[in-house]
Amino acid sequence: MFQLDTSLQLKFGNSTVSCSLPSANLLGVFEPSAIPPLSNVIEDLRQALRHPYSRPPLEQMVNGQDQIVILIDDHTRSTPTALILPEVLHILQNAGVPKQNITIMITHGTHRLSTEEEVKHKVGKEIYQQFRIVQHRCDDEENQVFLGITQRGTPVWINRLVVEADKRIGIGHIGPSPYAGYSGGLKLIVPGVAALDTINANHSMVPLGFRKPGATDSPTRQDIDEAAAMIGMDFVIDVVLDREERVIKSFAGDPKIVYQNGVALAKQVFEVTLPQQVDIAITAAFPYDLDLYQGVRAVEYADAVVKPEGSILLVAALPEGWGDVEFHQLMRDRTKTAQHFLRDITRRNGKVTFNVLGYNLAKIKQEKHLAIYTQGISASELTEAGFNYINNLQQGIEELLEKHGTNSKIAVFPVGSATVARIQ
Repeated sequence: MFQLDTSLQLKFGNSTVSCSLPSANLLGVFEPSAIPPLSNVIEDLRQALRHPYSRPPLEQMVNGQDQIVILIDDHTRSTPTALILPEVLHILQNAGVPKQNITIMITHGTHRLSTEEEVKHKVGKEIYQQFRIVQHRCDDEENQVFLGITQRGTPVWINRLVVEADKRIGIGHIGPSPYAGYSGGLKLIVPGVAALDTINANHSMVPLGFRKPGATDSPTRQDIDEAAAMIGMDFVIDVVLDREERVIKSFAGDPKIVYQNGVALAKQVFEVTLPQQVDIAITAAFPYDLDLYQGVRAVEYADAVVKPEGSILLVAALPEGWGDVEFHQLMRDRTKTAQHFLRDITRRNGKVTFNVLGYNLAKIKQEKHLAIYTQGISASELTEAGFNYINNLQQGIEELLEKHGTNSKIAVFPVGSATVARIQ
């Protein structure tokens, strides 16, 4: 019935998986643009640091008396921090800032803390051995300072070390973010080093941006920027990465201008346009395929272009399984509808980040067929949580084709967690 004449390979953890599709039904393979990466990342970074946006060079902003906090993202993010940090630390030390005045803080938001090996990999072995590195805990209320309430009602508590620092420097990357449109800028502060109550209040607005991927003017993002501006960032270094997570451009200076320019480039890289909605989306969770909590963003992005009653097939290795016990427990409760999750968000019953994801998934599963091909979570656990488990990728694809018929259209997203798809 279907001539499987197009072969594809999708990233699956550290390896790949193969599948075949009928070219007659394939609308296209949609992935980030192949913008050439930098041939000399360090030189581009140094240029950005020498000529920052709306800020003097970093060495002119600090002195030997300053207590400095450098905010970096965590092990779930692809920022090449170990490449950038040495350049920043070299500038600071040449400006007379002693090592003991510098704290490197990992901005986890609500993510789990990094292991020792993950920290070493993130910052580099030498820096790990020589500098003070602190991991932010959103539940450590004793070490948080209240700064005020945003116009949207978010109470803002921020890590005390960050508030009391003389200078705050951020290192991150600008790429698609399902809750904030695009990462980068002041997101290192909120949710990065904010209290759980602050994150919960901010993320309670995420449903307002449901099915609006890539929107940087959503209430959630506007609230992030307002909350973070209460403490501010003196200087930020953000990079934009390509689909292979290689640096294509460095930006430095004023967080607002860095973010504006970085997002403009990131949109060129990560946003794709489809001529029509499709019946089936096959989406790989790469590059956020460590666990399901992270990998579900590929489902959220694909959902925007799949017809009602259509199917989404997530291909994800998920070596760390669900990613969080609480998230797993939440997904197991089959009695919860989208409205139940919405009430839990409103009442702050549990982590809002998990309930928001529960809400989004409930809305998607209510309207569409959601299947997962993985080796990281058992069939019984996925079925219990309301997902359709696919044991054999090729067989699963053929069953979806039979389900949707000879005229069905398929879109494939090999970099699904970082591809923002829209209908033309």
